[in-house]
Amino acid sequence: MLNFNVPHIKNSTGEPVWKVLIYDRFGQDIISPLLSVKELRDMGITLHLLLHSDRDPIPDVPAVYFVMPTEENIDRMCQWVESVTRVAAKVNI
Repeated sequence: MLNFNVPHIKNSTGEPVWKVLIYDRFGQDIISPLLSVKELRDMGITLHLLLHSDRDPIPDVPAVYFVMPTEENIDRMCQWVESVTRVAAKVNI
């Protein structure tokens, strides 16, 4: 999931492809006990944010969404994706 559903991706310099992880409270409760910040960083997660937090756009960084499929979450994702030009966004529900 964190590598866009493909084997671990690295760029031409051998660095991971940097991305943002956006989750809801449910996703946070799943990920927090399983992965440390270092492990997330090793997988290329440069920033992890709650879906409903206020945040500035990061236009050239792909995002991975890990959320429950609630109407509120889907509305928020649509608002966010429409507000910024993204390289890619992967949604995992």
